[in-house]
Amino acid sequence: MVWFMLRFNKKVEYAIIALMEMVKQNSSGELVTAKSLARQYQIPQEILGKVLQLLTRRGLLVSVQGVKGGYTLASSPNRISLWRVVEAVDGPTTVVPCLSADMGGCDQYDRCNIRTPMEVIQDQLQSFFSGITLSDLQTIYTDQFKNKRSYPPASIADS
Repeated sequence: MVWFMLRFNKKVEYAIIALMEMVKQNSSGELVTAKSLARQYQIPQEILGKVLQLLTRRGLLVSVQGVKGGYTLASSPNRISLWRVVEAVDGPTTVVPCLSADMGGCDQYDRCNIRTPMEVIQDQLQSFFSGITLSDLQTIYTDQFKNKRSYPPASIADS
């Protein structure tokens, strides 16, 4: 499960870091290697490699084999949402176990008084994170740290 008080786990963080680096490299057409990412961001290379393989299997990255191989985005950064990244790394994500496909084995299922409100919250969170793309994250990074503009960008603030 991804959320602990709505906190991303390390694998999701590593995925976002890697994808953001690829957004930066996307314009130059350069491939990014697990080794260079691990070194640059001080991430354990073995874990990062597994995350990159997951993202490739889920269709977010393309892997190029060979001496000059590496990874690149499989589609435009404005087509890859934060929700898609989270689910690619961790699978289906819910705020409470009873909303999962197997209902999480909840012993309160038949008499639960929070399932419906949690469904609403789940839908709102999914909608919110689905509305944030890698392009949006890049805009936030560029505006906040490079140009010292206000946060958040209008596309997210209006959500």
